[in-house]
Amino acid sequence: MGEKPEWRWQLGLGLILVLQSFIEWGAPVGPWQEESFTRGVIALIGLGFIYVAKYRWQFETTGVIPYLRLYRCEPEKIVEYAGFEAILSLCFVFLLRYLENAEISVPAPAPLLVLLYSSLIFLHAIYAWLVIIGPLKNEDEEE
Repeated sequence: MGEKPEWRWQLGLGLILVLQSFIEWGAPVGPWQEESFTRGVIALIGLGFIYVAKYRWQFETTGVIPYLRLYRCEPEKIVEYAGFEAILSLCFVFLLRYLENAEISVPAPAPLLVLLYSSLIFLHAIYAWLVIIGPLKNEDEEE
């Protein structure tokens, strides 16, 4: 049970699937008759792979539900990590806006995926804060 699960191949596959949404290519139109929707669906599958890879790397176990007992960071660091991730997300948004203003074609699903990922990071940070040091902390639990 002490063996760490492999996460690198999932991260690589997830990045490939997400990055394909940032380039124009002849994606199949699928039953919805829209190439950009197909690229978005493929990228959402890639986000799933990235999530599983991050979970395996961060918690060193298999699964997908981040139980509170798995967290190993100091409560004071939650705000620091959330701030770093928010700044990183803003940098991606500004990069996409710059590319759009520089008349470089950015496919429709790319900004939506960045916004989705940023929102999920923000919600995860809020949840961690609420239940670890915030008003939803269970005072009866023993440390």
